Amino acid sequence: MRLRTQLLALSLLTLLLPWAGWQLLQELENFLRQSEESALLVSAKAIAQTLPDDFHADLQLARGRILPLRKFSTEPILDGYITDWPEVDKSLAFKAPGGVLKLNVLAGRYHSRVFLALKVTDPGDIQATTFNTGQASPAQSAGVMLYTQSNRGQHGFMIATEAPGSLTVFSQGDAGRRIEAAWMDIASGYQVEVSLPADTERISVAAVAPAFTMDGVSAERFAGTLNGRKQGDWLELSSRDDAVARWMSDVAPPRSRAWLVQADGWVIADSGPLHSAGKSELTWAQRIIYQAVAPAEMPLREEPPEWPVRFLTGTVSQALAGTPGKQWSRDLDSAVVYNLIAVPVHDGDKVTGAVVIEARSDGLLLMTNRALGRLLFITLLVVVVLGAGLWLFASRLSLRVQKLSGAVNLAMDDTSRAPALPLTGSADELGELARNTEKLLRSVAEYTGYLQKLAGRLSHELKTPIAITRSSLENLAESLASGDVQAMAYLERAREGLDRQAAIVSAMSEAQRLEGSVKTADWERIDLGLMLRHCVEGYRAVHPSRSIKLELVAGHCELYCAPDMLAQALDKLVDNAVSMSAQDCSIVISLRSKNGNCLIAVQNSGSRLPDVLHEQLFDSLVSHRKSGSSSKHLGLGLYIVRLVAEAHGGKVSARNLPEEAGVEFMMHLPGCSASTG
Repeated sequence: MRLRTQLLALSLLTLLLPWAGWQLLQELENFLRQSEESALLVSAKAIAQTLPDDFHADLQLARGRILPLRKFSTEPILDGYITDWPEVDKSLAFKAPGGVLKLNVLAGRYHSRVFLALKVTDPGDIQATTFNTGQASPAQSAGVMLYTQSNRGQHGFMIATEAPGSLTVFSQGDAGRRIEAAWMDIASGYQVEVSLPADTERISVAAVAPAFTMDGVSAERFAGTLNGRKQGDWLELSSRDDAVARWMSDVAPPRSRAWLVQADGWVIADSGPLHSAGKSELTWAQRIIYQAVAPAEMPLREEPPEWPVRFLTGTVSQALAGTPGKQWSRDLDSAVVYNLIAVPVHDGDKVTGAVVIEARSDGLLLMTNRALGRLLFITLLVVVVLGAGLWLFASRLSLRVQKLSGAVNLAMDDTSRAPALPLTGSADELGELARNTEKLLRSVAEYTGYLQKLAGRLSHELKTPIAITRSSLENLAESLASGDVQAMAYLERAREGLDRQAAIVSAMSEAQRLEGSVKTADWERIDLGLMLRHCVEGYRAVHPSRSIKLELVAGHCELYCAPDMLAQALDKLVDNAVSMSAQDCSIVISLRSKNGNCLIAVQNSGSRLPDVLHEQLFDSLVSHRKSGSSSKHLGLGLYIVRLVAEAHGGKVSARNLPEEAGVEFMMHLPGCSASTG
């Protein structure tokens, strides 16, 4: 992995900053909710403990003896339908013996008018309207028997009809009072809506249905508070206590709503709905953030009726059982959470009711939402700036390292020239590395220059001693003409050593001349294939006993070069191949073209390169021949081949052929224009 990539990956650790901020934000949210919950719980307990004594009387009414009046925001229509009534499921329920006949009673108030909704469930075969058809005696009718009580006295009404619809019901006896009603049949019975006089204080009601015995005699069934068809227990029409409501509104915490409920959950006082400017809809991004910050276990809030008449939730039931209850809920479409607290009201050791408070917390998530926005913006800005800074630093550092590496590679390609490395003036670690590398390369260049000049110096210094030694040996040979065999053997060895020294001097002189003739050589564009044909013919004439083949894979291949220098390098490669292989081994000279380069290759079988770096074979005075070889090789031939290839801007290489097939030496020469033909 590159240095730039490593530092960029390291910069990802900065993402821990927004993660830590996110965790802090959630902790802040939990702390705010717990603080508000504690404050609301303290307020509810204080209200329950300081409830005035005269308000406790409202909590002492027996269960089932009151009929709460719902508060209508619009006037209900008398049509027999009760779907426009709030909290239909929270009604007073009565059953006849046996549980077949059932009566559900609802009551409500709109301004000064009182309304009743009666739902009679009778899954028998005979509907009330069917039974009333042709019924001569109203006293035997099936329907609803209703008694009312006001400051004007008591009145009884029998609500019965032969067909559904609106009807006017007159009171029994001579009172002359009347009420308006609406009847509607349903699958399981019928529903009746009644408009009562505004001064009605209490009612007693029952559903009346016939029953038939085996002998055809009818009996009656009753479900309600009546004693037969006569007045029985009374139901108190209970409106919310305005005095208690005003007191609770004064003592309730700001931005909250309080209720006082009886032990059976009926609301007897309500501080009233909260006045709000309306819900602020969230954008999709804000909604995602809000849902992420809000605890996952917090349920969604079900919108309650405007004026609830009864609480049957688990939180209130827990308080009515004697233990404070609490519940958080949230609104999905706006940044609002609700905290519902319920604490019991005690009368001695008895729980007589509960104080319920619900607080609307617009500020919690709205504040954390703003804090989250700032946090995300700041941390994102820090991450971007820090990541960009690290990336720029890594890029600059990587470019400096690449620049230094390229300069070192260039200096290694030409070790005879003193390097001029970049970054040597820098004061950091890269500058120190560049200065130390420059010192090393300068030492290598000086030593390489010394070695390159060594051959010329040696050849010059050895010429005179060799000449003296040769003349002395000639004189000695003339003096030993008498025929001393042993002396002649010594003389022959001396001549062989002298010839070897002369070959050394000649080779070193040749290498020195070649280095100097690179700049003065004649350059021209030639056909390499034609040149190789002429050279191979000469090699076959010099080595008639050897198998020398020519393969022109590239066909017509032209190159701008120094032909004499290329021929000299090819001579060295062929001479190396001849000396490294046996008489029965073949030598193949080939010409190929690859990626705009001419490849001149010389292969020979029967030999193998040593397991060392093959590039060292082309250094000066390097030879890896077997120690028992009698050939006179000094390690300058392949060095001359390298000098010729580098003079043409190319390079040389050597490799062992697969499956022990031999070795191959190649010259790579750029600038080739080849065509198959």
